[in-house]
Parts: sequence; C-alpha cells; structure tokens
Amino acid sequence: MWFYNYSVAQLEKIAEDKLREFDSERLTMPKGIDVYDFIETCLDVPYEWKNLTPNQSILGVTAFNDGFWWVWDGGEGELPRKHPVTKGTILIDSSLVAPGAVKGRENFTVIHEAFHQILHQKVFSQRALKDRSYSRTQDISARIGKMKPNLTGMDITEWQANAATAAFLMPRQAVTFAFRETMKIPSHKSLPIKWSLAVDLHVEEIADMFNVSYTAMKYRLFDLGLVEGCMIDDGRIMF
Repeated sequence: MWFYNYSVAQLEKIAEDKLREFDSERLTMPKGIDVYDFIETCLDVPYEWKNLTPNQSILGVTAFNDGFWWVWDGGEGELPRKHPVTKGTILIDSSLVAPGAVKGRENFTVIHEAFHQILHQKVFSQRALKDRSYSRTQDISARIGKMKPNLTGMDITEWQANAATAAFLMPRQAVTFAFRETMKIPSHKSLPIKWSLAVDLHVEEIADMFNVSYTAMKYRLFDLGLVEGCMIDDGRIMF
C-alpha cells in the first residue's frame, strides 16, 4: 500500500480548498452543512446506505475499484450477500441514518469517506509504485502523537482522512470565531485558555453550530490550540 506523506498543513489546505469550492462562507463563519450535497457537487460519485457489518464495526467504506461489498439485509444470524459497487462508490452504514442517530457522527463518516476519494485514489494502484511522490513513510507517528507503534499504511491513510475531515467540517477561522463568541473571549485576549468545566459545558453548543459531534469538536479545540490542559477521554491523553 502506497500513499503520499501529507503534512498537517497540506491536509488543512486541501480541506480548505475543497470548502472554498463548495461553500466559502463556512471558512469564516459557523454554518450547517449537507454532506451529501458536497458529494454531489464536488465529487460526483454515487453513495448508498447499507448494513455494512452485523454489528456496526464499520461505518463507512469507499470503493477504489469496481467490485462488491458484503452487506447484511436480514436479522441476526442471517448470512450476508454480495453487493456490487462501481469505482468511486461511497457506502454508509444504515445505522447512521436510523431514528435517533447522531447527525454529527454521520457527517464525519460521510466526509471521511469523501476525503478517501480525494486523497487516496492511487493508494492501491500499481502505477503508484512507480510514482516517487508516493512512499512507505515511517515518520508519520510523530504527527499522530505516537499513540500506536508500528503504524500500517491503513493507519496512516485513516489518520489523513480524519485530519482533512476535521479541517473541512470545523474550519480553523470559523471555529476560532465561534469559540471566542460563545466563551465571550475578547479579541485582545490571547489563546489558548485552560480546559475547564466551563469550557466543557459550551462544547456541545459550538459543535451544533457546525453539525458535528461533541467529541469531534472537543478534539478540534485542542488541535487548534484554543484550549490546553489535561483531558483523558476514550483512552486518549492530551496535555
């Protein structure tokens, strides 16, 4: 598996360029989003909702070539069937659009798969083996935070898609503006501020402005350097 060694800055630029193409207002101001409109407008690839696994262990997949994916149409204990997909197809697990599902989780999954289409169409191509811009890099763990040793190519492409998705759904300038406005932090006061219960109580409000989940926005606030401190959540420790 071969991939381009994108930097964090490159991924953010790619995300912002795509956002500028789709809806430039979202770069500077909080605004909702129709993620399927983005696929139709900027990617022009098919998308479908299917039961991708019997236990929702996989929420989205993207097809880099014509082929098939196993889907579960029946109840528990039923056997899966082959579902044909054409190159470029994005499949989203049906649980993400079920009644009561978290919209922010659906949005992140859809855009994550969209960025696989944008970033990784060559990763499984034999032609990529001859392209010097694609390589098996080993230093990416420093960017991820060394949370996992011996990173695979799949780990790295997943990280790249996640980073681009966060930058697309939660643009730096717009999130900074929303954070200051919500927390009533004047423009002359420098950031970051310390993570606190007061900050935590407002994260959901900011997340709703961008149609993302509480968890996604919380990590974005840390990644953008708007808050600092120690947070332990879902096994991730941030200082």
